[in-house]
Amino acid sequence: MVTSNYQLKIEGSTLVFKTSSFKAEKRSVLHAGVYTKEFSSMLFASAAALAAYMLTGGRPPVLRYSILILIFAASFIGANKYIFKERELQVVFDRKDKTVHMIQSGLFTKKSEKIPFANVKSVELGSRQFIPENIDGIHFVQKISAQHGSAVPGLGEAEEFITLSLLLTDGTERMIYAARLNGGKIDGEPDVPVAEIRNFLNMQNKINKEAQSDKGI
Repeated sequence: MVTSNYQLKIEGSTLVFKTSSFKAEKRSVLHAGVYTKEFSSMLFASAAALAAYMLTGGRPPVLRYSILILIFAASFIGANKYIFKERELQVVFDRKDKTVHMIQSGLFTKKSEKIPFANVKSVELGSRQFIPENIDGIHFVQKISAQHGSAVPGLGEAEEFITLSLLLTDGTERMIYAARLNGGKIDGEPDVPVAEIRNFLNMQNKINKEAQSDKGI
């Protein structure tokens, strides 16, 4: 079943679309169910605490371990909130400015792009599939993992996505959403907001045609 992982809100002349699922990419062998951002943050905090331990030699034990605890806690919280946070894409369709404003969050900066409505040719659904290549290697990893009681879920499975993109008049596209299909099967219709965005843009086209008609164009 495809689950939605986005927010869509229409307020007056703007449609705001937000999602953390805007890339169709093959997952790492370190599956998200095993290699979570909490685990990554813990590894980062442990490394920071180890470095502090090596630099605080000679201090009184109580002070030394108090410093280590504070550094571990601060590093874990900071890494979890800033370094390993989910990246988010926000797409703002603005009828007043007649632009699509795309804002992608990053570690320290944000990537921003403005596209005029006139440059948006269509809103298109697509699909992408990733097939595992090294099957023998995957089977070997699964066997070793099972022996140690730490099987990696999803390893070796094909990964499929339903994508939503803005097709531009210059032939390029901007992917704004990628819905992963679990097990390659769809239970009902995929939850992709294509109708809402198309209707919003079509309404703008209708407004433009009415304005041109009033001017006698």
